[in-house]
Amino acid sequence: MSNVSKQDISKSKRQMQSKEGSTLKEGDLSYQVILIDPKRCKPWSYHNRDTAWLTEKGCQDLIISIKRYGQHQPILVRPLLDDPQHDFEIIYGVRRWFACSVIANQKVLARVSNIDDKTAMILMHSENADSKDISEFERAVSFSKQMKSGLFKNQTELAKAMGLTQGTISKMIKAAEIFEYLWIRILFRDKLDIPVKLAYTLYTLLNNQETFDLIKLEAEMCHKAQEKTHIISPARDTLKQLIKAAKLKTDEMAQTEKVLLMVDNKPLVSCQIDKFGKIAIIIEKNAKNMDRAAIERACIKAITDYVFV
Repeated sequence: MSNVSKQDISKSKRQMQSKEGSTLKEGDLSYQVILIDPKRCKPWSYHNRDTAWLTEKGCQDLIISIKRYGQHQPILVRPLLDDPQHDFEIIYGVRRWFACSVIANQKVLARVSNIDDKTAMILMHSENADSKDISEFERAVSFSKQMKSGLFKNQTELAKAMGLTQGTISKMIKAAEIFEYLWIRILFRDKLDIPVKLAYTLYTLLNNQETFDLIKLEAEMCHKAQEKTHIISPARDTLKQLIKAAKLKTDEMAQTEKVLLMVDNKPLVSCQIDKFGKIAIIIEKNAKNMDRAAIERACIKAITDYVFV
């Protein structure tokens, strides 16, 4: 260790534990700001940065800036008490830490605080919420991990803590679930350019056995092509290819439609039945201008003829 000795680190840990020594406060967060050896730090298991960022190329802007002007924004860490290889784990600021780690004799400026996991998750999201480089899918995977941690009782609580709607959290967590399948995950270099919207669409198609099988078959073909050509397509193109394979079959499973009430040669009330037996009664928007009794009779006929058969 260069500027900071083992004894200094141990003393800092003891001070944080006993709340002795000089500390700063920001809201409910108490912390010390010190310079630490980046080699004695490691990313927190819940951090939301993909490892693809942690290269000299991925952090080139920070490396140049820190070399020229120094590090002005501290990272957030907390002490590790039972790790002989590391003294701190990084809650946020993983890129800043990595940039410092590749600069000779560069210490990393850090806030040290004994926060719990739940608080750490909220602070990490708050710090990175407006970051332009962290991708939406990285956040989605992070939210999925946080939900599985058991620290939040449900998605509503997680959404409230992160300042997002429950619908947004739900969609992002479901989108992240596509990486639960190794045969999908291996098709992508990293999480950086995966659109959440397309990932969510793929997730919904994976929930049907027939389209699941089609997606898996297409994914296996994609992987074979990648191994043969050593070319990995952009994430957007790969997702669209998997979705298209499933939707071609979906189109073949077109709904059968039974027209129940016609007005001026146009269907006003109809009943659609898909391959799986799901029934939808469709009432066109101009029905409100027609005879109410006729609309009701058509709907009752749909229930009688196609539901209770």
